[in-house]
Amino acid sequence: MSIEKGRVLIITKMGEVSIGHVLQWLDEFKQSYIRLNIDGVIDQQTLLSLSLSQQGFAGFLEIPPLGFNLNEIKSVWYRRPEQPQAGNKDDLVVAKFVEDEFQSALWSLYTCLDGYWMDRPLQGRHLLEHNKLYQLKLASKVGLKVPATLVTNNADHLIGFCEKVGGQVALKALRSRIFQTGEIPLGIYTNRVSLEYLKEHREQIAPAPMMAQEYVSKQLEFRVTVVAQRIFTCAIHSQDSPMTKDDWRHYDFANVKHEQYQLPGEIESKLFSFMNECGLHFGAIDMILTPAGEYVFLEINPNGQFGWIEGLTGMPISRAIAEALSNPNP
Repeated sequence: MSIEKGRVLIITKMGEVSIGHVLQWLDEFKQSYIRLNIDGVIDQQTLLSLSLSQQGFAGFLEIPPLGFNLNEIKSVWYRRPEQPQAGNKDDLVVAKFVEDEFQSALWSLYTCLDGYWMDRPLQGRHLLEHNKLYQLKLASKVGLKVPATLVTNNADHLIGFCEKVGGQVALKALRSRIFQTGEIPLGIYTNRVSLEYLKEHREQIAPAPMMAQEYVSKQLEFRVTVVAQRIFTCAIHSQDSPMTKDDWRHYDFANVKHEQYQLPGEIESKLFSFMNECGLHFGAIDMILTPAGEYVFLEINPNGQFGWIEGLTGMPISRAIAEALSNPNP
């Protein structure tokens, strides 16, 4: 494989689990890269210089003991970074000031550095992540089938919607959250509820908007990982276990098969069109195959995890990411 000159900049966090296999492939390709852990930039005394003139944008990054000109960067992998964190909190006001100033400077870097990005946070994190209704709008625009959806905290509207779509809906949180109760992490999962349940609990609807969708019967569920111009589809036999019938994230690997799957060419073409509409080179997409044979789009996670799918199916997702970063093709 021919590798062009130039460095890959990986913007991530300490302990990010999906980085390792991709780095191994970059090493295999003899592709030079720089790893920038955003949560460690303050304590590691990272030095950042950004400049703009009539000649254009330029910059210098020093992660002691090494320094790099930003014009050496040919591609950027923005992989789930966290906010800058000041380890010394003796003066909370100063610590917060330093964190905010670093974050603002980094935002300038993210928005001004040209080249191939997988993906710019302006699209992935700020426009699409947690913006499920807009995702559905773009998916529908390119011809993908989407479920009827309502976002509301109006009990009358939610109950009326449930009646209209057949008497049961899938309720989802607008944001994917993990709450910590003591030492136990709690996630908010998709729940199928009936019209009767909504009527009985109507007083619990008002505090915050939620997303309700017509309940789509499932033959199979899919986790579709798109990397540049490649698609890796994993079929999840979620209906084989009562734990995963409504939300496969309850995970029952012993009873739920995960396997490679070939989507119809027409669906793959629409997914590529959808990615273009999103302005993304990477995305983890959730879809359903109904018993009637229809493919239904649910959502995309612009920074979704892929290592577990790779481990279960053997699909070379990490290699594809390394190839796209090494030979970027905007």
